Amino acid sequence: MICVLAGNYKEARYWASGQNLEDDEWFYPADENDLSRRKDFHVVVIGSAGDNVPAAFFEKIYQLAKSRGRMK
Repeated sequence: MICVLAGNYKEARYWASGQNLEDDEWFYPADENDLSRRKDFHVVVIGSAGDNVPAAFFEKIYQLAKSRGRMK
């Protein structure tokens, strides 16, 4: 499973499509709770991931993803 941290869902979907990933092979975290329910996944940060949200929120999501998943 791959967690795609992107500026928005559309950007994450575009990236996943470019990687020929099926919908069940990746996810875009909707919020902290979505990440908290998952574990053991790869994390990919792409595009404008931190541009559309406050820096503190992105950092919190990023750190949570790092602790719950595996960075690539």
